[in-house]
Order: sequence, then C-alpha cells, then structure tokens
Amino acid sequence: MMIKKNDFFVRESQVCNYIGIVESGSLFSFFEDEHANTIVSELYSTHSIITSYRSFLTGIPSPAHIQAYSPSSLYVIEKKEYEKLASDIKWMHVFKSIADQLFVNKCFKETSLVKLKAKERYEELIKYRKNIEQEFPQHLIASYLKMRPETLSRLKSLDLRQGEV
Repeated sequence: MMIKKNDFFVRESQVCNYIGIVESGSLFSFFEDEHANTIVSELYSTHSIITSYRSFLTGIPSPAHIQAYSPSSLYVIEKKEYEKLASDIKWMHVFKSIADQLFVNKCFKETSLVKLKAKERYEELIKYRKNIEQEFPQHLIASYLKMRPETLSRLKSLDLRQGEV
C-alpha cells in the first residue's frame, strides 16, 4: 500500500481494516483535544507495526487519525484475510508476535510518561529510535513526548552546551 504525504492510513471515527508494517516513510497517529490541539500518540517509521489496533480487533471506529508525514510504503493485511489466516497455527504465531510488540510498545510509552522526567523521555526516545529527529519535525516529537516544542528545544540546547565544557 502506498500512502502519499498528508494522506491517511485511517481517520478518526473510521474502522481500521488493516494492520501493517512500514516498509519506508513515516506516519504519525494523533487526535485533537477540545481546543483543536494536535496530540501525537505514536510515531511510525521503517519497520514499525502500524494499525489502530483496538479498532482493527473490535470493529469500532478508531479514536485517532493515522496520517503520512512523508510518502510511505506499507505491507498490509486486511481484516478478512487476517481472520482467514488466524486459523493456521503458523500465522497465529506471527499474529501473536505482532500483538506482543504492540503491547510492549504501549507499556514502554505508558511507563515513561508516568515515571520519567521530560529530559529522560527525550533521551530514551533518541536512544532507541536513533533517526527519529531526521524523520519527524520537532513539534510532532514534542507532542509525542507530552511536552511543548519550546521545552524540547531547551532540552536539546542544554545537551549541546554540556558538550562544550
């Protein structure tokens, strides 16, 4: 599946009928609060598993949009095909692996938001996702980390100045 820049993998209030892996490109998941502020919930880059999983599994509308930040190529499987393959034990192992990865990602993010300070969240992100700053603009990364872009900018400039000592 090819998605052009700014096109959607799924829109909020639509049922997500696909689960996939990003072959190339970058996408992000977001919703808007009551003041129309964009709140980024996930950043997807090469090799990321991409879906609105709750919507995919239950058939209820997605709570968020997933939009391409850059032109993206995805390997996808449709819900109907997923359900057919789910009866095969080999495919069940693949699907379990996907579900496990999605769960672990969610747990890491949740834990970091609760336990880590802003600087530590940023350090963890760039440690485990080394190219993230080349793939996404600062305002999306800041939103993902639950901080203002000015805060992220300040944290990055502090890191640069510490290297000068």
